[in-house]
Amino acid sequence: MGLSQVQIIRSLAEALQWFEKELSWGAEVAELRHLTGRIGELYTAMITRGQMAVAVNQVG
Repeated sequence: MGLSQVQIIRSLAEALQWFEKELSWGAEVAELRHLTGRIGELYTAMITRGQMAVAVNQVG
């Protein structure tokens, strides 16, 4: 079962908060690829009303 739209939005907010914290602590953006990737996936899922992938590195 996938995340609901509300869960996706909450997860996106949490990921953005972590991103901002890491930046304020002096982390380089290049070192935050795990967060930027997750933020992009959550944002896309939110905008398209889709779901997060259930497995990594899926074709397509």
